[in-house]
Amino acid sequence: MFQTTTIPQPVLDTYNAHYNNQTYTAFSTALATALGLDDRVVRLEMHDDNHNRVMNLLIDASLELVGSEYHAGAGQQLGEALGALDGHTPWLVRLAVEHLNHFVSDQRPWEVHEQIASMATLALAEAARRALVRALDYAALLPGWRGTTAYYWLLASTQIIHSAEIVLREDPDADYLVEKMGKGIEGLGMGLGEIVRYGNPHPAIRRFCERFTAPEAEGGHD
Repeated sequence: MFQTTTIPQPVLDTYNAHYNNQTYTAFSTALATALGLDDRVVRLEMHDDNHNRVMNLLIDASLELVGSEYHAGAGQQLGEALGALDGHTPWLVRLAVEHLNHFVSDQRPWEVHEQIASMATLALAEAARRALVRALDYAALLPGWRGTTAYYWLLASTQIIHSAEIVLREDPDADYLVEKMGKGIEGLGMGLGEIVRYGNPHPAIRRFCERFTAPEAEGGHD
């Protein structure tokens, strides 16, 4: 049995008043390119599930911005979807932001801008994390301590970015956040260790490594 969702008329009226077909079509066209489709999908002469899914998320995110409680979280889902499009992500995020900016109203502009910024940050962070994961495949082939250090620090960066994404998603699993952040910090330390052991580093780098790896002093100051 299907459940019909009724969006309050004032919300629909606000959406329709702010909708901009030019920016919507620009995003749709760029998305089709990212998915390897031609412009027939933009003209609705053909159907593609992935294109349709992301376009629906853009609509849902717009409805969220104008106050539809049913569509709460749509912006986050849009950010996650755009982040998975790798090299196309920055341009698609820019076009999505341009479209969503039309839905900023005079009632709560800062809140809406924050929602849009959260979507964009999540998408770009995920794209950056995925790019770093691909870089690891090449860094693993590099010889010597320079290659090992680069590998550890790139790996640490993926974990730290993942931690940022957990915070952006407001994930309640604190243990998961601690796990990812802990691995990130551990990777930074391992990279420093490679430099100190094999790189004949400058004394300033040695001092920094000692401070970074030193156990936290117990107790506190009165």
